[in-house]
Amino acid sequence: MKKLLFVIFILIFGCVWLSAQPCLPNGIEFNTQAQIDSFQINHPNCTEIEGGVSIRGNGNDIANLDGLSVLTSIGGDLAIANSDNMTSLSGLENLIFIGEDFTIQGSDVLTSLTGLNNLNYIGGGLHLSGNKSLPNLTGLDNLTSIGGTLNIGYPYYNGLIGNPSLSNLSGLENLTSIGEGLYIGDNAILTSLTALNNLNYIGGLAIFGNESLTNLTGLNNVTSIGGGVEIGYSHSGIHVGTSLTSLTGLDNVTSIGGNLSIGDNNDLVSLTGLENLT
Repeated sequence: MKKLLFVIFILIFGCVWLSAQPCLPNGIEFNTQAQIDSFQINHPNCTEIEGGVSIRGNGNDIANLDGLSVLTSIGGDLAIANSDNMTSLSGLENLIFIGEDFTIQGSDVLTSLTGLNNLNYIGGGLHLSGNKSLPNLTGLDNLTSIGGTLNIGYPYYNGLIGNPSLSNLSGLENLTSIGEGLYIGDNAILTSLTALNNLNYIGGLAIFGNESLTNLTGLNNVTSIGGGVEIGYSHSGIHVGTSLTSLTGLDNVTSIGGNLSIGDNNDLVSLTGLENLT
């Protein structure tokens, strides 16, 4: 009887081990739809990629990520860029964990982040820029923590590339902490940060451009900011202000760990919102 139980245990354990194993410690790069479609054939039982994943369409070849539907974790970076024929991220529904940075950049027809619905942790930063058709961040609804920066439109020193169709941050309602900075810049029709209502800690804050954003309501539960705060960008002769009329939204912030810089904000007539800063 003991031998039979032992054999059954080995069989069950073996099946589990075969169906989910770490793989590709050096990561993998996809440049064509055919490479994605053949992933499960070329890498059977590969569900947890130890290295990084790069998906670069280099035009309009990559249309979907269905071939990656078995992935549950990526230990390194995940970069999705220049995919001009991909409208959503369907195919990544089982992805739960990204160990380092997650970048979505220059995807002109991406209209939805659907497909990321089970992603709950990013160890590095989340960088979103140059996505011309993305209206919101719905699809990130289970994301609770970002270890690095949340970068929605690059800081100016990396090139000012916003998300011109992004009107709100819906999808980030469950995000509670950002280990490093929250950078929001050059998103022309962004009107609201209210989706960030559950955020209670950020490591820094930079707001610039965003011609339609008039206040910071949505950051109301943030009580301390670990690094500096920059409202409006002004360095080396480059000036990118904001359209903020008040700093409402920072009402509960009592401490800022770095510099506080406010400049080139033509519509800002008072510092209302900083009353509790000590």
